[in-house]
Amino acid sequence: MDLFRSYLHQQRLPLTRQREVIAMALFESGEQLSVDDLADLLRERGEHVGKATIYRTLSLLVQAELARELDFGEGFKRYELQAGEARHDHLICTSCGAVTRFVRPAVDELQAKIAAELGYTVQSRRLEIYGLCRECQAAVRR
Repeated sequence: MDLFRSYLHQQRLPLTRQREVIAMALFESGEQLSVDDLADLLRERGEHVGKATIYRTLSLLVQAELARELDFGEGFKRYELQAGEARHDHLICTSCGAVTRFVRPAVDELQAKIAAELGYTVQSRRLEIYGLCRECQAAVRR
């Protein structure tokens, strides 16, 4: 939260209560949340925050490089904590939309090797693997 506070101060923006509860909800969740997910989570906590405020706050968090915007082709974006997080990749279920994070050093090493072989300097990277999760595979077999 201190990093967000510092970023807002640098931008000459106030840390409002609404910005704080939105940021805390995202930071504490440890998941990839949509704007609707965040709105529901905040409502469950007794916080009444409009979706426009959530969108604007998420935009600030992304600009501050504290959150990452994810687009898994679902027609909406998800957001997750970025600052202090280990680099990871995602498996996305094409049936139920479940998202599973995974970390495999071998994947990082292979991507770095490929980039070097082709003469690239990696600035950023993202790996998304789409398929059916175990539960959806089991449902298909029934």
